[in-house]
Amino acid sequence: MKTMSSHRQLFPSIGTLALVFFQGLETARAAEAMVVEGSTGPVTAKEISAFKDFMSGVAPATNNLRNAMVYGGSGEAAEALGRVFEISGAVELLDRMLVFTDRMLAARNDPKTGAVIWTGARELVWPNQPAKDGKPVYSSTENGDVVGHIAYAARLILENKQLWAKKTPGGDPFGFGATYRERAATYVREMDRTMDTFILKWLVRPDTHRCFSPDSPLYDAASRPGSANRPVPWNQQTMLINGFQRLAECHRLLGADDARVQCYDAIVKASVDWFFEAVERYKAKGKPCYKWAYVFEQPMRHIEDTGHGGYDVAGLARAYVSGRYGLTADMMRPLANTVSCVLQQPGNKFMGRVDGTAGKHPPGGLGGGWIDLCEFQPELLPVFIAANQGRIKSSPGLVANLLWAKHRLQLEKKK
Repeated sequence: MKTMSSHRQLFPSIGTLALVFFQGLETARAAEAMVVEGSTGPVTAKEISAFKDFMSGVAPATNNLRNAMVYGGSGEAAEALGRVFEISGAVELLDRMLVFTDRMLAARNDPKTGAVIWTGARELVWPNQPAKDGKPVYSSTENGDVVGHIAYAARLILENKQLWAKKTPGGDPFGFGATYRERAATYVREMDRTMDTFILKWLVRPDTHRCFSPDSPLYDAASRPGSANRPVPWNQQTMLINGFQRLAECHRLLGADDARVQCYDAIVKASVDWFFEAVERYKAKGKPCYKWAYVFEQPMRHIEDTGHGGYDVAGLARAYVSGRYGLTADMMRPLANTVSCVLQQPGNKFMGRVDGTAGKHPPGGLGGGWIDLCEFQPELLPVFIAANQGRIKSSPGLVANLLWAKHRLQLEKKK
C-alpha cells in the first residue's frame, strides 16, 4: 500500500524510538544519573532531584531538523519536564521547560524570510528537512506535536495562578513576555495562528473533524505520489491531537473563545472515536485485547508496530486523563492486556507488532507511551522498569513516564 509505506518513510524513526530520542539533544555531563526507586509508593525526593540535576545539563535544539522538536531530543525533554513538574510542583522544572518551548517558538518558520514549503508559502511551521534543489520543503502532521509541547507549557502556567504576575527567572530573550502570564498568552496566540493558517486548513476535514493528509498534488510532490488525501496514521494523529487537546485546555482555563474550544475538542474526540471504531477486538489468555493497523484501512493489512504503537497509546492516554473525550478505563484496559497477554515474552522482551508477531525485528524493548497503561494494570510497572533498566540513567522521557505511572497509581489509591 503506497500511502502506508510513504508515511513510514517520512517518519521512519518513530519505529525505532530508542535509537532517535536524542537526535538534536546535546547533553553536558549530568551531576547525577537519573533513578527510579522501585515500582511501589510515591515518587521520591531522590527521583525528582536526580531528574532535575540531569535536565540542568540538557540544552535545546535550535531547529527541527530530523524532528528534533517533535519526538526527538527537545520534544522529549519538554514533555518530560512538564510531567515531572506536574508530579512535583517544582517550579524550576517549569522554568527549564520554558527554555525549550521558547526555543521552539523562536525556531518556527519566519513568514517573511523562512523556507517556502510545498504549499508555496512560508507557513508558520517547523520544517524537519532542509531545502533541496528541485523538491518542495516537506512539512505536515509533525507540527501538531510541536504545538502540543508549547501549549503544554502554557497550560501548566495557566493552572498555577500564583505564578502569573511573576517574571520568569530566565528573562525574556525572545520577547515572548516577561511574566509567566504574558508568556502563556503569547504561546497560546501563536499556536492558534499555526492551527488556523496550516493545520486546520490542510490536515483536518471540516465536515467530519477527521485527520487526513492534504488533498493537493503539491503535497504529493513534496512527500510521495499517492500520499495526498489519505487518513493520517494513528501515531501522526497523536501528534495533531496533542496540539488540539492542549490548546483546548488552555482556552478553557482562559475562559474565552468557546467556539475554538469546541472545534479543537471535536477534532480530538473524532480521532479517539475513529481509533476505537477501527480496532479489532479479540481475547488472548481469556482477556480482551486490541489489534489495529498503522493507519485506518479495511481490511486490516499493515499491523501496527510497537514503536509507532507507543505513540498511539500516548495520545489515547492523554485524552483519557483529561476526562473530556468519553474514554473509560474499560476502553483502555484491553490495551494493557495486549501488552501482558500478547506482546510480553520471557526475559522482559516484547514482540514487535501489536498482534504479537515479530515484524522485521526479534523481540526487544518496550517503553514510551506504553508505560501509561500501568494505570490500568499496575503489575506492568515493575516489568517496564526491569525492561528499561539500562536506559533509566540517561533517558528523560522514559524516566518521566515511569515516574508518571507511579504518580497516577498513587492518585488511584487515594480515591
